[in-house]
Amino acid sequence: MSVKLGSLRIEISYPLAAAMALVLIYDKSMSAALCFLAVLVHESGHLFFLHRFGAFPRAIRLTLFDIAIVDRKKPLRSVPRELAVTLGGIGFNLAAAVLSIIAGAVGVISCAYSFAAANLSLAVFNSLPADSLDGGQALFLLLCQRFSPDRAFLILDIISFSVLIPCCVAGFMLLLRSCYNFSLLLSSLYLIALILIRRKGLPV
Repeated sequence: MSVKLGSLRIEISYPLAAAMALVLIYDKSMSAALCFLAVLVHESGHLFFLHRFGAFPRAIRLTLFDIAIVDRKKPLRSVPRELAVTLGGIGFNLAAAVLSIIAGAVGVISCAYSFAAANLSLAVFNSLPADSLDGGQALFLLLCQRFSPDRAFLILDIISFSVLIPCCVAGFMLLLRSCYNFSLLLSSLYLIALILIRRKGLPV
């Protein structure tokens, strides 16, 4: 389904809409809702710098496992500006975490520490040097300054698998210990599958 906010079109997949509805109904602890708010903070960071550089997107696609900002001016930006756009989400998450910790310390918001933890977790995960994550995209930009795109992709693939395979193991151990928390395992497997699909030239 699609929603228009001025010139911006937001496309939301039906599985994501269904998952959000279930969260609102059954998530009494509000932890999933706080994670969703942290994701919004993260994407706001990307959008802020896109707007700052005169390239605000016309469409954003949200699916159950991914958020894609349609950015047709990406090839026209300089490397420093593209790095700012790429890492803007992480910066916003870190800023939100600091403000939340301060709010929690003075007792302004009861769930401030939980929101800080959600933002910190998202910032750390997206900082990993793996393809499709902000850290991986930033690494690819830097690699392209010294190597050809093909060599840069090869180096990024090696680093990505070196990071994601241990994440899969850690996610599996977390699932065994918690009996319900499969987010890290599922996210890592999804990113590995995405890398394999993209390298084979298949649409995602």
